Amino acid sequence: MRLVKYTQRIFKRDKFFTLVNLLGLSLGMFCFLVTALYVRDEYTHDQWHENADRIYFPIIAMERGGGVSFNLYPTILIGDALKESSPGVENVVNIGMDGDAQFKIGGDWIETSSFVYTQPSLFDVFDFDLKYGNKITALSEPDNIVLSLEVAERYFSGRNPVGEFIEFKDIGRKIVSGVLKPIPSNSHLQFEILAPIDFNIEPYKSYKSNWNTGPGLNYIQLKEGYSLGQLKEDVQQVLAKHEGARYADQYQYISFADAYMSGETMRFNSKNMFGGQLKYIFIFALIGGLILIVACFNYINLTTARSLSRSKDIGIRKVIGASKKQLVFGQMMETLYVSSLALIIALIGLELLLPLINELIGKGLNLSFTHAFDILLLPLGLLTLVVLFSGIYPALTLSTFSLSSVLKGNSPKSGSTVFRKSLIVFQFLICCGLFTGALIIRGQANHMMNLDLGYNQENILSVSLTETKMGEKYQALKTALERIPAIDKVSGSPLPKLNSVTFFEVGEGEEKIPISAFYGVADKDFNEIMGLEILQGTDFSGLTESELATAVLINEKTVKVLGWDEPIGKKLSEGMIVRGVVKDFHYSSAHNEINTALIKYGVDEIQNIQFSFRQRDKEAVKAQVVGVFESFGVDEIFEMSEISDFFTDSYNKEAKLVSIFDVLTGLLVVIAFLGLFALSTFENQLRQKEIGIRKVLGASYLQLLNALNNRFLILIAIALIISVPITYYLINQWLSSFAYRIENLSPYFAMAIVSVVILAIAVLSIHSYMNARKNPVNVLRNE
Repeated sequence: MRLVKYTQRIFKRDKFFTLVNLLGLSLGMFCFLVTALYVRDEYTHDQWHENADRIYFPIIAMERGGGVSFNLYPTILIGDALKESSPGVENVVNIGMDGDAQFKIGGDWIETSSFVYTQPSLFDVFDFDLKYGNKITALSEPDNIVLSLEVAERYFSGRNPVGEFIEFKDIGRKIVSGVLKPIPSNSHLQFEILAPIDFNIEPYKSYKSNWNTGPGLNYIQLKEGYSLGQLKEDVQQVLAKHEGARYADQYQYISFADAYMSGETMRFNSKNMFGGQLKYIFIFALIGGLILIVACFNYINLTTARSLSRSKDIGIRKVIGASKKQLVFGQMMETLYVSSLALIIALIGLELLLPLINELIGKGLNLSFTHAFDILLLPLGLLTLVVLFSGIYPALTLSTFSLSSVLKGNSPKSGSTVFRKSLIVFQFLICCGLFTGALIIRGQANHMMNLDLGYNQENILSVSLTETKMGEKYQALKTALERIPAIDKVSGSPLPKLNSVTFFEVGEGEEKIPISAFYGVADKDFNEIMGLEILQGTDFSGLTESELATAVLINEKTVKVLGWDEPIGKKLSEGMIVRGVVKDFHYSSAHNEINTALIKYGVDEIQNIQFSFRQRDKEAVKAQVVGVFESFGVDEIFEMSEISDFFTDSYNKEAKLVSIFDVLTGLLVVIAFLGLFALSTFENQLRQKEIGIRKVLGASYLQLLNALNNRFLILIAIALIISVPITYYLINQWLSSFAYRIENLSPYFAMAIVSVVILAIAVLSIHSYMNARKNPVNVLRNE
């Protein structure tokens, strides 16, 4: 109790510095907790399933010439065959990829993009549970469906929907047999609606006897002690027995527990993924740790600086018998007191702001100690770390003051000045480095999002003929759309995204080169809208009907891979003849490097119809296009996407990263400059008489400001000089993972350095200016 009263008395005497320490540590702890929760969430992704380390899913990894690689899904039939023949396979479940579906509850059609086919064994392999319904029977009948809790609450007002009927377009009437309990956000398996696999309907009907490939992924749960090597042998034997050996050598096995961190899940379910890559986890962990270090450095700096004003108090305590151990303990308790208050403030702030943070980064972080007891160790460990890191040096410094010097009125010679200067240099090194990194990360994100795709993007709308089931009526639809006055041109092409892969061979005999390429089908006049740059030959519009039948356009990358000097007229397998070479264009987001690609002519296979329009008439054009489709019998809502926005979702990760990085860096800058402001205030208090004497001797305001702030500015300049090469090296390592990156980093470094210097001068000048304006008579009258 006496110690608490003592620390409270100190706080009352130094309210300003105590408040700065409290605020700095609170912000530092808040940032550390946010980043720690994020890192924990990433590293525990999919780990909450009891059998996660015994689950594998095979894929068929195909690699062909031209640097193109892609995945095929293994046959769904492998599951039952393994359960029957392999002694080490405990269970298998097939889970389809997210699909689109439309269903009706009441009078309106509702769309979902997460309709998934699976098997009853889903609940045996994984730890998904039901809030309503029975796991054993929920997916046992073809007409059953299981809803996510979110869908059930949204459309059934929180009541139990089991037994309710829902009408689905294309697949008919289904009955709700279960409602899932909430699936943790750190799961790469997320569902809105689950339906049992039915081999009598698509997409599984076509694969009921296919031993080569199939829809969905097969998750195989092994028994304890059964190795992956044994599983591989079992799969090879099964495929050999059932004529499925065509792709047997290409099977790869991915550990379910490691799939997210290895980035493998990005291949299959990218729209739900944020992170899953060590570079992002490293960035957040580094930021959180550095911000906490800067906050602790602020505390150490201010506490050791304040020790000068508390030296007489320490001397008196030594005179009345206080030992060195007692002084150290007292200072450590003071640090514990401040740190505990800071932690409470940080936890309250985190609890209030977590919903906003989760929305920003697309996660479900929480501080629930009841659901995950190990989270309790996070604030306790943080408090222990901060107290030890921040408290030991100030405590030892206070305890080593010379009693004789203090009682004579001399300033204690503790040797802390050099140490405090080093801390200032280090924290501004961190501040400038992260500030520069934030600017470069923002610049890289903008560079990717604004990259020239290699074709026209503005004022072009696209409608999927597959979605609207209008592929067979393309020509008639094109003619009808061309009658809309505000539409300039109508055509069909696969752009902006090439989803299909084709195989062909080039050459003769033993010199044949196997090539795979992304490809799509286009109309004769598609390039009048898209504007691909023709480097050699011509586009389809310059060809005769007989030439069109075999015509293909290839990109620069394909020419380089094949090593052709004169590609025009060259023959590919399957009767294709190269009629033109186009400049490389992006058919996926800028995350991926441009690879081999070709576009062939074929009106009957066009999947997208596109039309250019006058910008001012966009809404009117959309309404008229809807009217045209309705006249062809399309009554459901369909998507009309703008080409310029097509890859926007692909950059959500970067956009979220930029946002959270901006916030954390902003808080770091606040903490660093808050400490600088407090130190400047303290220095000005100590040097009031010196400034008074200088003023009496005729020093100008500028000279006084220079005298007060010169040492701080020199330290900041040293920090900036050191930070540049370190930051340049680290940020280059990060940028090297991008296929298309910004090259000139100088403007970002210049902007960061100038910003830090201007902020430092502004912060330092506030108190210095007020101190320099004081009347020296009032300062020196007591001397």
